[in-house]
Amino acid sequence: MTFSIPCLAQDWVEYVHRKDLFAITFPSVPQIDEEIRISAHGVSVPARIYSTQKNSNSYSLTVIDYTDAQKRHQERDDQTDASSGPRVWIMDVRASVMHAAQNIRKRTNQEGGVILYEGWADMDKIEGHQLQIINSDQSRTYIGIHLNNSRLYILEATAPQNYPPVSWFQQSIQFLNDEGMRIRYTIDPDGQRTDIRIVPLADVHEGTVRVVVE
Repeated sequence: MTFSIPCLAQDWVEYVHRKDLFAITFPSVPQIDEEIRISAHGVSVPARIYSTQKNSNSYSLTVIDYTDAQKRHQERDDQTDASSGPRVWIMDVRASVMHAAQNIRKRTNQEGGVILYEGWADMDKIEGHQLQIINSDQSRTYIGIHLNNSRLYILEATAPQNYPPVSWFQQSIQFLNDEGMRIRYTIDPDGQRTDIRIVPLADVHEGTVRVVVE
């Protein structure tokens, strides 16, 4: 890993991860944890969780890596035509957004929370799903889920009751190509990507430091 860190005394960090192809604003350099998640079709896939806190607010970005989903389906021990046919892995990747949303609904019900809102969303025309939740302690969680380049991005930010909303967090993500450039799509009415615009990351705002991880 290489870091571009002029100083860590500023208030915010634009965290750029070249391997997981994202840039996002955190209140500080996040902690990174690794997990294994189970896909919609029952295959183990790796995940990295980037998380941090500021005051009483918490922020996390989970990146679930489906880039080798085809290989993982071919190598599973319980192969059947239904679970590991030649195109099932594609359906598994495509199902990942709704599978993540389903898991969040299940978690919310188990923990006594209430879903206030669910709906379609896009960031730079990368389609996805958003949820807003009131948790059992009356805190609010704002969630965005997006799939790009066989990576699933799950953004979650939680603020206590009567705190300002933290929905800005899910809007701060930028998706990158392999060269670290920001990508933006144009889509048609059927959701097909018809154009891609590649631009450099904009200069960071005053009071924010950019951290680049290779």
